Amino acid sequence: MFDVVVTVLAILPIGFPAVPWFFGARWGARGVWLSTGLSVVILLGLFPTLFWVACDACGQGAIAIFLLGAIWIASAMLTVTSAVIAYYKFKFSR
Repeated sequence: MFDVVVTVLAILPIGFPAVPWFFGARWGARGVWLSTGLSVVILLGLFPTLFWVACDACGQGAIAIFLLGAIWIASAMLTVTSAVIAYYKFKFSR
């Protein structure tokens, strides 16, 4: 179970920077920031909780948080950068 969780959590952050573009296409500039806030809360807020649930606070979860934490923090920063670009694109395109 733990190896599946680690694999999913290593691949999952790749899709988060695309979320502002999907919401921006639907709701414009307002949707960009709404989705970015939601994505960053999920990325940084729920990340440790996923490991706590997956391995019931075992030592492997701590190691995985240490290894995958940098990937998730970089994904959160890239999501915000993507949101800034999407905001200006949708703000001036209408």
